[in-house]
Amino acid sequence: MSIKVMDKVWDRYPEGGGELNLALKLADYADDDGTHIFPSIETMAVKTRQSERAVQYQIKRMVKRGWLILVANQGGGRGRAREYRISPEWLNGADLAPISAGSKGEESAPNTKGANGDEKGASDDGKGANESAKGCKAFAPDSSGTTKEPSETRQGARRAPRVALHGELRAMELPDWLPNSAWLDWCEHREAKAADKSAPWTRPAAQVSLRRLAKLRELGQDPVSVIEEAVLRGWTGLFPVKGDVAQASSDAAPLVGWHKTTSGVTERGKQLGVAQRDGEVFMRFKARVVKAAGPGEWMEDMLRDAARFGDEQYEGLYGYFNDIPREKPALSEAA
Repeated sequence: MSIKVMDKVWDRYPEGGGELNLALKLADYADDDGTHIFPSIETMAVKTRQSERAVQYQIKRMVKRGWLILVANQGGGRGRAREYRISPEWLNGADLAPISAGSKGEESAPNTKGANGDEKGASDDGKGANESAKGCKAFAPDSSGTTKEPSETRQGARRAPRVALHGELRAMELPDWLPNSAWLDWCEHREAKAADKSAPWTRPAAQVSLRRLAKLRELGQDPVSVIEEAVLRGWTGLFPVKGDVAQASSDAAPLVGWHKTTSGVTERGKQLGVAQRDGEVFMRFKARVVKAAGPGEWMEDMLRDAARFGDEQYEGLYGYFNDIPREKPALSEAA
């Protein structure tokens, strides 16, 4: 999160409305130098109260204007989020070049295809949904006389399998050393985290949790205490209770908020003896530094960021932090 960049967006970003809200949210995810932005279209749409299509149009517009620069993973795709940065020239005071008013589809950010003022579709003066031309009239009641809310119907359809899955995970077969009450506490906690999209709660995630508890028990940890500590601190991962097992540390005290900036991660890496390798992607280097630093807000923040890009990203990073390889049968079953 960069308050510095957000302040500049408030003061100088040339557009308003939904595009300004998106620019502010992108700045919120950026480092202080405007780098390391990994926007999930779905998340940006939710955060800015817009459709995903509107967000896609606005990001294309930002790139065309030169305010936003694509720096990695141009093709995108599952598990390969595009990485952007905010123009360093703009951050240093330069103005942006205006976009031609004739640029098709990019002057405004429509929610759906054809939603504009002068083309066919949902418009004021053309064919389609309007009050005076042919097409859908101003009011089109359901022939049955009952109006259904599509959003509520879809939400109910999505919620049903999720509730069934949560019931299945609560009823999983547990080892003798893990009380059912402690597991139910952990399930309830993770269900709440899944609801606010902090972290997915899936079959593989539940299986990894059990393997992690078994590993910590072998190290002399009490599984119940581990769960209680994680719930108390709002963690999505299971870590040793402080003081029971030696943690990775350094003689030098960690910098406050070091995990939020590139320079902070690099400096903390020096303290922990972790250096960025030649050609290594920054996020991979950051994951190694965070792992060496051990449990804390830095690890939870990185897990939350991974969750924005899907269950697979989260579970892979969680498994890496805990030295737990993912089981292929479990993953194929979940799919």
